Parts: sequence; structure tokens; C-alpha cells
Amino acid sequence: MALKNLFDDWLSFAKDKYADRQWLLSKWEIREGIVWPEKKIRIMMESIVRGLDLKKDHALIDLGCGGGWILNFLNHGLSNPPIGLDFCRPMLESARKLSPNAAFVQGEIGRLPFKNESFDRVLCYFVLINMMDDALIFQSISDIYRIVRKSGVVLIGQLPDKDRSKMYDKAKADYAAFCESHYRLGPSIRDVAYMPQKLFDIPKLRNYLERSNISYELRPSFNPFYREGESETVDWRFDLILKK
Repeated sequence: MALKNLFDDWLSFAKDKYADRQWLLSKWEIREGIVWPEKKIRIMMESIVRGLDLKKDHALIDLGCGGGWILNFLNHGLSNPPIGLDFCRPMLESARKLSPNAAFVQGEIGRLPFKNESFDRVLCYFVLINMMDDALIFQSISDIYRIVRKSGVVLIGQLPDKDRSKMYDKAKADYAAFCESHYRLGPSIRDVAYMPQKLFDIPKLRNYLERSNISYELRPSFNPFYREGESETVDWRFDLILKK
């Protein structure tokens, strides 16, 4: 099944019950019944703002915005309404309800319907993780870089490191055990619609970026399995920051 159809089917299942819980719409959790503490949400949002070096007057777009949970949070600190783009129309309908003053566009990364250098800041968070083809990923990064302005910043977040996938597996198992002991859990949400997960070959990614003359840095990602006493960042996921 095409990736777009998977997301359409997922939202048809989830929208009535989980529309206000974007972290479940994104399937960051393992079982129904898990609640993200406010501190965890704040840590993630602060990580995104730092990575983007986001300022009040910046023109921002969120690529792969989904139901608009992250965009809605960032919107509160901006003087200009941001834009959200997603290929899933039902997701955009949910996002419009959450952020009625933002603008939303249906489209695909890799064929973005925007002119060159249209935005000061570009966010693409937990999106390329679902793209399995390297050629499509590189095409998407080039297209994203095209629309950012001079002196702009792109944050492409939550990319799994192929060489550290066993560390991820252990962290996920530890988090599952934590959730078993701290929440009243329901059935597995992930089993409803399995999403593919790309493991990134960092040397291959670096080679593409350097051949393309794209200025970049890699940094550890926010820890999606964060709980009290755990590190706020992890190195089995990384963020790719592009600067022009």
C-alpha cells in the first residue's frame, strides 16, 4: 500500500479518538493509554526551536505537518501565520481545526509547490523516517533546500542511524517496560497501520550533501522515549540541520 494511503487509513481510524493527541497520530508511542507529560512536550518543542533558531518574524513552513500539533505550538510565538504542508488531506483538515489562522497546502516533498527561497525557516520533523528510497530522500532534501532563503535554516528531524539501530531497539524495549508499570495500557496502536522506518547510512548522506554543496550539521535528536531521569537527547536518532 502507498504511504499516502497508509496515513489516510490511519487518520480515518484515529481522528475521532486521538485528534487532540498528535503524538499518537504520529505513532510515537507503543500502546494506547500512554500520556505525554507536559515536561516531555516542552523539551521536544524547545529542541525544535533551538534547532531552527526560530525568531518571531520568521516565515516558517512545516513540511509533513500531519495533524498540526507541532505547528500549532510554534505558531504562538510567530508574528506571521506559518504554513503547513502534508500529502494527506484528512490530516490537513484536522490541522486546520487546531490552527485556524495558519495556512495549509496539500502537496508532496520533492515536488514542493513553492518558489525558490520562499521561507526563513523550514521544519520537516518525523517525516523522512518513512521514506525508504535513497533517491527520493535526496530529491526531497534538495527540494527542501531550494525553498529556504539565504541565511535560512532547515531542520529535518528524527532520522534513525543505521549503525545504532540496536541501541534504539533496547531503548524502545526499556520504554515499553516503563509504560507497562506506569500506565493503564490498552491495545497496540502501531499494529493498526504499520509505517515503514528508514535506517539512514550517515556516510552516504554526508557524501550526498557534500557533493551537492549543502552546508549542514548533524546533532542528536530529542529522545522520543524520554521520561524523568532519562537523557533529553539520543544519538540513535539524529537531526539534520541545513544552512544557506
